[in-house]
Amino acid sequence: SDPDPSPPLNLPPRAKVPDIFPVGGEPQFPVYLVNRDGGSEPSSKGPFPAAGWNGYSHPGLSDPEFAEKFKFYLFDEGPNDMRAAEDCMRVNYHLPPKDAPNKFDDLDVYVRINQREYLTELFLLPALRDHPMRTMNKAEATLFVIGYSHGMAHMAIPCDAYGGLKKDPDQERWENEVEEALRSDEYFKRKEGRDFMFLHSRYKWDVSRRYNMLLDRGPIITTFDRYSDPLRTALPHTWLAESVVVTPYVSSVALDLWYSKPPPGPEKKIKFYFRGNMARRAGDRFMLPEIGKILPGADFADVDFWKHGKAKNFAPIVKASAESFRSASVCLSPEGDTPTSLRLFESLVAGCVPIVTGDPKKIARDLPFPTLINWDEIAFFVQPLKNVKLKPSAKEALADFLDQIGGGQQSPAQQERLERMRQKGIEVYDKYFSFFRNPKGVADAYLFETWVHLQQKEIIDGSKTFGIKA
Repeated sequence: SDPDPSPPLNLPPRAKVPDIFPVGGEPQFPVYLVNRDGGSEPSSKGPFPAAGWNGYSHPGLSDPEFAEKFKFYLFDEGPNDMRAAEDCMRVNYHLPPKDAPNKFDDLDVYVRINQREYLTELFLLPALRDHPMRTMNKAEATLFVIGYSHGMAHMAIPCDAYGGLKKDPDQERWENEVEEALRSDEYFKRKEGRDFMFLHSRYKWDVSRRYNMLLDRGPIITTFDRYSDPLRTALPHTWLAESVVVTPYVSSVALDLWYSKPPPGPEKKIKFYFRGNMARRAGDRFMLPEIGKILPGADFADVDFWKHGKAKNFAPIVKASAESFRSASVCLSPEGDTPTSLRLFESLVAGCVPIVTGDPKKIARDLPFPTLINWDEIAFFVQPLKNVKLKPSAKEALADFLDQIGGGQQSPAQQERLERMRQKGIEVYDKYFSFFRNPKGVADAYLFETWVHLQQKEIIDGSKTFGIKA
């Protein structure tokens, strides 16, 4: 069952106070609007993509400049071809072959969360191979996607392919072959790799020295966290040039592949939900139990997900947690080691409206696909818990805000807003974040945001929609 050390406290109702964030009104501390208050970076020309081109009127994926003219070339020949690596990974992790109808069913049984949540290439590479915007003619390409993925490569060892992979030094040899193939390519030389994209898909950075140097010369890096210390240390030029596109995490099989429609808000059994480690090195999550003591309906629990060891031991908890997410109305997604987390995306697919805590500018730069998504329509954003801790009465204000949107102080207008956000969140998830059920939709969003990024950095000419602003 879902890990639950203690039942929610039976607290008296909170006294009614003026709305912290009235419907149609301005949010008061500690709540903010991320698209507005996240701001733009002064070093950027025009709105920084991570804060979105929101406010610009654009048709999104149907923009003719994108839908009709954009093409990409996928490097998936020679050492960049990951198909044999996927075969080896599946054998190593006891997964069915990639052409089996149940090819993903046991992913949470044999692959730990801290591997699965990063395993984007398992879904993206097949989607890109079959994508209608793919061209086999490099001269036609606006973007070049590097097929090699070091996350899957690491999981593929041991493997008979690629000259034989038995240990990490063999992966280093493989990556050096990738580096040589890219470095010698005339199209990589043309713009120093600035129109190339590398799909970073591992929880740590451990590529070969030669490949690292090539990636820091110009390619765009997709990553889950713009503020990753290992990545910023390993790729200083990439981070200085802001050649980064933020990607979503891969949700669980139970929530995404085996999707079932969540109940509407009034039928949900849990008002406010959180499960996770409250002792993360950042984020001041230790504040959550204090808020839980003054918030009726709060179901917060400190859970160490890793004490269960193997993925197989943890799989039942993943499945039970999915049911708890679906039963919850409002889910807290506090910052931890990174500004965002898997919890944000699993809240959306479960129909649980996320409450994201963190610094406005950091959160704005760490949300995926901001040109396509108005994040203020699907999630609430709250100042870092450390700010709540420091400001007098802020803890009470946060409890009142939560109570007003989903608890005893909830008005009919707030209930309607919460339901709109819930439905919009599910819609956005299905369209852009569902790796299991809609990998092409995720690939579309990657390609679109990268197309915008290329214009932002003046690597390609600006379209009529996204003209470069001085």
